[in-house]
Amino acid sequence: MKNKEDVIKLRGRIFKNKVLVLYLLSISAFCASLFQNIYTPTIPLIRDSFGVSINWVNFTVGGFIFVTAIMQIVLGTFIDSRSQKELLITSLVITSVSSIVCAFSTNFTIFMIFRMFQSVGTAIIPLVAINMIAQLFEGEARGSAMGTYQILLTLAPAISPILGGLLGQYSGYSGVFLFLFTISIILLMLFWYLLPGNEAESRPSNNKGILNIYITVLSNRTGVTSFILGFFVFFIYFSILVYLPVLLSDYYHVSLQIIGILYLPLTVSMIIGSVLYKRLQKKIALKKLLLAILVLMPLQVILFGLLQESSIAGLSIVLFCYGITVGFAPPFFSTIISNEYCDNRGAALGLFNFIRYSGMAIGSIIAGLYKVMSVSLLFIILGILLYLIAIVQYRILNKAAAQA
Repeated sequence: MKNKEDVIKLRGRIFKNKVLVLYLLSISAFCASLFQNIYTPTIPLIRDSFGVSINWVNFTVGGFIFVTAIMQIVLGTFIDSRSQKELLITSLVITSVSSIVCAFSTNFTIFMIFRMFQSVGTAIIPLVAINMIAQLFEGEARGSAMGTYQILLTLAPAISPILGGLLGQYSGYSGVFLFLFTISIILLMLFWYLLPGNEAESRPSNNKGILNIYITVLSNRTGVTSFILGFFVFFIYFSILVYLPVLLSDYYHVSLQIIGILYLPLTVSMIIGSVLYKRLQKKIALKKLLLAILVLMPLQVILFGLLQESSIAGLSIVLFCYGITVGFAPPFFSTIISNEYCDNRGAALGLFNFIRYSGMAIGSIIAGLYKVMSVSLLFIILGILLYLIAIVQYRILNKAAAQA
């Protein structure tokens, strides 16, 4: 009896430690997203402070995302054979150094180089975090943990522009980067003292070679289905995200100060979607949740195309419903990929991140087609395209499950 009680107590302590690590990793991913998004409101300030064109400042934004995407592929090839704790500490050393240099730099070239260097550090954090979460949790607990991770990650884009604007207004761009430096140091200390080592530290190095690793990853039909669907989900999401301020400004004549507030229905609903996923994945099979997403999301994209010029109230309702399904997507696909890959999980998650970042970048470019064709037609076509892709990929998924 005593042995049984000891086992229960031991399991309780292990679970508490896992939960602590989960929240620590989720907060670190939140901060990584903060590093990327807090910068946007200070773009005019950076331009005026250094006396450069807006194109050069925008290059630091696009370059940050590009480096982040490339790092997912590079890091994915060796993440499973390295100490996750050491990788996180390395990333925070990089962000600390780059942040302090950016804060006191008076030369734009140096500023730009260290902003790109900063993106290397922040790119490491989310991939290592989600890989560690996948290692720590299994089954329903993994899905729940992915939901918690995504909830905190989704909060960053909502808070970052407000925080960046306030810091920029009262302390200049230097204040923004000093704030990021402070966050890096705090996280570095927390990881150093609280984050345990994990089993990846004792894994042998993977000597398959980069090409063979990704050939193995792409040979899994379920994984490839998640990659393809993930690309188009984020491709369409960013098409809407980039077009939205144009719609609100040109058609509804909303001031720039109010436009940020009108993003809240989408952001809040994405958080709700992540919370719902966390709860529903315990009760409903992942395959059924996938089917629900594949039916509802394209429908809402089509509705956005049809109703985007009806009224701000109607637009907000459509965006709120759409955001719920988008909030489902990241933890859902991350859970599927984590379940499918054991030996190359880090590479698979890195490839998924690279693909969805690519979808974001291309989607933001496609949104510019509103100048040469009807916006309603554009989003109706995108919704129908997502339906067709969803049908094909769902059939492939069913076929792969039948053969398993």
